[in-house]
Amino acid sequence: MRMRINQLLGIPFFLLGVALVAFYSVKAWEVFLTTCPNHDFLSWDENIRLSNVLDQAVDFREGNYWNGILPFFESPTWPPLRSFTTFLSLYIPTDWPVTYRDSFHGLFFLILVFPALYYILIKVTASHFWGSVFAFFSFVLCLQTTEVPVYSLTSMLETQSMFFLLLSGYSLFRLYEDDNTGEIKSSTKYLVSFSLFGFYFTKYPYGILFFMACICYEIFRSPSRYKEVIIYLYKVYARGFRLVYLIFVLTMIASLPILRVISKINLNQRTFKTFMFYISVILFVDFSIFLYRNREKAKNVFPKTISVLWVYAIFPAFFWLFINPDRVNALIDAQLIVNQYTRSFFLTLWTEPGMDPKVPGIFDFVWGFRILIGVTFISLIYFLIRKNESIESKRKDPLLAATIVIILELLILEVTTGNKQPRHVLQFIPSIGFLSFAWALRFAQFAESGYQKKLAYSIIIICISFVGWNLFYKQGLLTDSFFNTKPFCYRGMNASDFQPAREIASQIEASKKYILLNAFHDQAKYESKGRLIASDFDLAMKLKTYELGAVRNDHRYRWKDWSSFDSILLLSDTCPDSFIEEKFENRSKMLTVKSTLVRTYRESSGIACLQEYQILK
Repeated sequence: MRMRINQLLGIPFFLLGVALVAFYSVKAWEVFLTTCPNHDFLSWDENIRLSNVLDQAVDFREGNYWNGILPFFESPTWPPLRSFTTFLSLYIPTDWPVTYRDSFHGLFFLILVFPALYYILIKVTASHFWGSVFAFFSFVLCLQTTEVPVYSLTSMLETQSMFFLLLSGYSLFRLYEDDNTGEIKSSTKYLVSFSLFGFYFTKYPYGILFFMACICYEIFRSPSRYKEVIIYLYKVYARGFRLVYLIFVLTMIASLPILRVISKINLNQRTFKTFMFYISVILFVDFSIFLYRNREKAKNVFPKTISVLWVYAIFPAFFWLFINPDRVNALIDAQLIVNQYTRSFFLTLWTEPGMDPKVPGIFDFVWGFRILIGVTFISLIYFLIRKNESIESKRKDPLLAATIVIILELLILEVTTGNKQPRHVLQFIPSIGFLSFAWALRFAQFAESGYQKKLAYSIIIICISFVGWNLFYKQGLLTDSFFNTKPFCYRGMNASDFQPAREIASQIEASKKYILLNAFHDQAKYESKGRLIASDFDLAMKLKTYELGAVRNDHRYRWKDWSSFDSILLLSDTCPDSFIEEKFENRSKMLTVKSTLVRTYRESSGIACLQEYQILK
């Protein structure tokens, strides 16, 4: 009966959450369609991803299925999950333009965050009422930020990482909860695989950092057990040359973020990155074979939790990483990026927007977040110092496990990357909401007297009141200013910025097949105005032709023959341009292709010029 009442009490907040999600989603998408002038283009990275998907669609249409499938397996820079879902969206029977479908991904994953929060918090709190209350206010934290609204209307990966990091945190909770009972359920193993691999397939570095955080917690959780593991590995595996090699490889990997900061050594060289790939893959293969050959003994030595993490997430993730050397190269490239827009991820979460240009802040009304974190910290400290449980049992608490791993993920990201853009902390907001509210409720559950319970629940009410105030504070969702002041248009409000790409695309025929030499992608044109929209030129032409014709970027390794194309397009800032024409002539001689100039089009703003050469069959 009590459970039934609890479920009924949770219904109003669940319905409020659904209403909030529906209201925001419908209104935000309406703003995107009616206000944003450049929703026919995406950002640089999104343009490239979508262009690749359109090329795959052309390959499938022409029956070149292997060429259409192969990019999903290559995927050196970005994991294939987003590209795959974008590819599927091309075949959805709707009149939405392709860029609308791709941009909707951001909103789709943000929408998924709420039911995930609702389910997770009900399970963790064992209360439908508190689960629905906390899910509602956690989602408020997600919406009432300076950047989540704009990323929810793009094909960027921020909302996708919010969803999968939230699931990953919960999967760890389930894993360690099951382990405490003595048996890890199959459903938990599959959840670990789905969530951690989904997070890894959002961005490779994020997934790897998460695995590192999991291993750090594993050692903290069972130090004596891992002492046995180290002794076992030393006696059986890491002896002699293997020990030296293991130390060497781990030292090389660990030195990357340090060398980036303290030295001026140019690590962004293909020779160095190839060297890092081979020394890493040799260690991975050797260690994996060792574990497989000694799997029966390893089951008795290694904790069950790390065995599940290895089999269902870590091994398949690194196997995927190492089957393409370019993925390792891209990881090192990402490590070497330095963006000093902000000083610290922690300060970005804590600071009020507009107070410090070096620490932009992300929450509209930051005091809701601050008070929530303060209560979480007090609850966590009280949990650690209270005498009701042993230190051993506290270390194995599943909520503590998820909390430590999420904090370590943020800490490792803080220490290892110089690219501290505010958008990189957005992924943590749903997880922080879920964990913080769960700890706030724990604080009330720790109370031993009626007075303490009243005080604890009063603190929870204060927390949700301050978080809820975001809905009414200045740019709150329930005020008139939210949809008028939030930056919903990721590509800006100036339609003329992308007019050159639209004009160039208007000059080609939808049913013809073109090979494109786009000079704006070359280093020689980095200072030209057209360089800023180089990927927009590509996308605009591919969007026009992918259903009937094709526009394919030339690549000497990809295209050994131009015989299947009708024309060659030369795009540069001037016509004629000696740089692009020399490149064109060299390629024509290499492929023994003859062609004749049939037209020249100078775009009206003067930043681009297109030449079309008809291929003589």
